Parts: sequence; C-alpha cells; structure tokens
Amino acid sequence: MTEDKKIYVISVYSENQIGLLGSISNIFARRNINIESLTVFPSEFPGVHHFTFRVTADERIAAMLVRLIEKKVDVIKAFWFLCDSVWSSEHETMSKLLEQRMFDKKDK
Repeated sequence: MTEDKKIYVISVYSENQIGLLGSISNIFARRNINIESLTVFPSEFPGVHHFTFRVTADERIAAMLVRLIEKKVDVIKAFWFLCDSVWSSEHETMSKLLEQRMFDKKDK
C-alpha cells in the first residue's frame, strides 16, 4: 500500500557557505522531487542560516531527504514536519545543539 503524498516542510540550519544551497537543491533534483517553495534567511542564532523547503511527498521520502541533507558537512541540523503542523521543539533542539557546539569549540 502506498502512502498518500502530503505537503512537508523541510527545515535546515547550516553555516552560511557558498554552494550549499545548490548542493541541497541537487538532492531534490536527483530524486525528481519538486521544491514548491524555498526560503533562506539568517536564523536567530548568530552565524547560522535557516533554509525551508516545501515539498509534496510521503513521510518516507521526507525522512530520507532529511537524512541525505544532514550528511552535508556544513549542515548543522535538518527537520521535517507536515506543513499544517508546528514543531515547537525545533528551536529548543537547535539551541541545545549550538550550545554544545560552542562548548566543544572552547575545549579545543
């Protein structure tokens, strides 16, 4: 049985690196997945940019895209969720990740 396609938002936090948007867009293109909407802006976290992609897919494809995007070196964290839902813990998760990252840099 195939799962119904729904609109998913894929949210990506990364360092601002030249070519990263093209690299992430290629992940969608190679799998023949249309990006219906794309937004890129500086996040509330210093030095971190936030990309949001809106795609029509099933849950399995959305999860797979996030796994592939997170393999990119400059990507800090990626999330996926249904377009009509709000994932309130996204900000909390990013705050913890960035705190740990800053702590790790101080130890080096």
